[in-house]
Amino acid sequence: MEELTVEFNNVHVLYKCYMSFLKEGGLFVVTNRQYDLGHSLAINVLLPEEESHFVVTGKVAWLNPSASHSNAPQGIGIAFIDDKYNLKQRIETHLGPLLGSNEATYTL
Repeated sequence: MEELTVEFNNVHVLYKCYMSFLKEGGLFVVTNRQYDLGHSLAINVLLPEEESHFVVTGKVAWLNPSASHSNAPQGIGIAFIDDKYNLKQRIETHLGPLLGSNEATYTL
């Protein structure tokens, strides 16, 4: 299975990429590569102020094409499927009060 590595250096970027509207959570990954909806991937994630990476498998659930009408970068949103490291919970702990923000993200 293909694996993408994503490292978040700060909480603000993590907020822009987190897909809280997905039941099991998910992350937007900036990439120029083309993927189809439903494509299975693994993502190797480093959260801000963490020393260890966490790997989660998922499927492409969102596409931002290069010609997107918004200011969002080109990339894909990956819905978590096998979150054995509780990445969703870890992300939400890092984001804390930002979860209620009205600031636009790269997806919604």
